Amino acid sequence: MQQPIKRLGEMLVEAGLITPAQLQSAITHQKIARGRLGSNLVALGYITEEVLMDFLSHQTGVPRMDVRNVEVQPQILKLIPHRLAEQFTVLPVSIKEPKSLVLAMSDPSDLNAIDSARFASGLNIEPVVASHSALRKAIADLYRRLDTQPPTALTIELGAEPLPDDALPMPFAIEPLPVPIPAAPPASRSPAFPPDPFFDSPPGALTQPIHIDPFGFFDPVPAKPPAPPANPDLIHSRTLGDVTRRLESYHTRALVMGLIRLFQRRGVIGQDELQRLLANLVEAGEIKDDDHLG
Repeated sequence: MQQPIKRLGEMLVEAGLITPAQLQSAITHQKIARGRLGSNLVALGYITEEVLMDFLSHQTGVPRMDVRNVEVQPQILKLIPHRLAEQFTVLPVSIKEPKSLVLAMSDPSDLNAIDSARFASGLNIEPVVASHSALRKAIADLYRRLDTQPPTALTIELGAEPLPDDALPMPFAIEPLPVPIPAAPPASRSPAFPPDPFFDSPPGALTQPIHIDPFGFFDPVPAKPPAPPANPDLIHSRTLGDVTRRLESYHTRALVMGLIRLFQRRGVIGQDELQRLLANLVEAGEIKDDDHLG
């Protein structure tokens, strides 16, 4: 049966480096201040960084490294983003062949930090143990210099002749393209067709605008003048004469019926609207229908 993995605090208690009460105090402090348990133990003064690094190196078999004065090349720093280095307190130091990255860590047992660094760099990770405080200072200094480093200028020498080996050999020859021969001018049109002013005139002849009637090929046909628009409100007389009767000569009933028809044609009242209104008024007694014709 596989033995359960012991945590750092339990291993320190078993080694007699801290007491159970100090462990519980560090765990409570960790919930407030965050960070790793080891850094909280050091911050509370329960253990020194040197003792903690020696213990981690012995337990994990990972060598120690002093990063206080370490110099890291910019291309190696770029393998691990600054944000990731700050989050997990890790620092890329160098590259080991064939494809391994030496990574300084305050806790080499942090598998999450190792996996994140492997994914970011695309290389295998070889951890080394380093002081937490020294790592924080080295990360801040090295990445600040990397961020403020000016971009490398690209120098191009003009007028330099290429070396003989710079060009690829060409085992074939490229023939020049044939020069196109201008086509002969079009033959003169048949006298049966009139000259086209756009194609048959010499250059510069069309200095004045040409007015061409596109319908000149057809005989002009006199157009019939359009009829004036009909007025829908005009009622033509059915009599043969041009004399119109005066309004005073019509009876009252004819005038009223004429006004009703005019309002209906203008859309002022509907076809049956006046009839229903009169029936309601007579039924309500508001008006009298004394001269009803039956």
